[in-house]
Amino acid sequence: MSSTPRKRKQVATSPVSSPTSPNGRVFTDSDEIRLLKIFKKLAEQNPSSSSSSSSTPNSTITLDSSSFNRINSSLGSKFTHAQINDKIRRLRVKYRKQARSKSLIKTPHDQALFKIAQLIWGKKKTNRKKEAKKVQNSASADDEDEGEEQKNEQNEREGAEMDEYPVLAGELSKYLPMNLVWREALKSLGNDKLKEMNDKWMLIGIEEAKIVSKKADLVKEQTQLIMKALGDGTANGK
Repeated sequence: MSSTPRKRKQVATSPVSSPTSPNGRVFTDSDEIRLLKIFKKLAEQNPSSSSSSSSTPNSTITLDSSSFNRINSSLGSKFTHAQINDKIRRLRVKYRKQARSKSLIKTPHDQALFKIAQLIWGKKKTNRKKEAKKVQNSASADDEDEGEEQKNEQNEREGAEMDEYPVLAGELSKYLPMNLVWREALKSLGNDKLKEMNDKWMLIGIEEAKIVSKKADLVKEQTQLIMKALGDGTANGK
């Protein structure tokens, strides 16, 4: 009675949700430039969109499905909706800082990003009389926004950046809802702890790759034995 061969359960490494550049960044310089250019076009088509202009520089960016698909497609469809939303928010925060202190623009890439971002989030030229009427009404709101922005910047300096730990973020996103609450909780752990967690996931990935390699060698070895047995059986049957 012939037995039905069991299906082999394949163990394979699961890549993170998006590729990373050699220096560990999720978005490359060219990705950032392309992202801002496309976002600028979307903002021009829908200037009233809350995603293109926000009273609070560090508030959450939320792209609709159509905008996300258009952006992600141009970037090779390699990022998640949350990653693109968060990246646009970070680029906006970076622009606000550079707008206040041009000394933060240190590289040609920074300069290129600043020029595009200025077209999106910079102050638009308006009629002087209309602008003068707005000054008095917006003064208190500006002070409030400035205080909130400084608070958010302080939180960013104190917390860790999850973009620096792509393996950890990618693996946890399979099991946990990587929304703002979870991301803030992770950031509060600090860089040392996050690096330790990221390294553990990297080691597991290496071990899984070794197992896959060993299984491939075992399949090859046993296939050769089976083929030899088939050859010997054919020769004996003659």
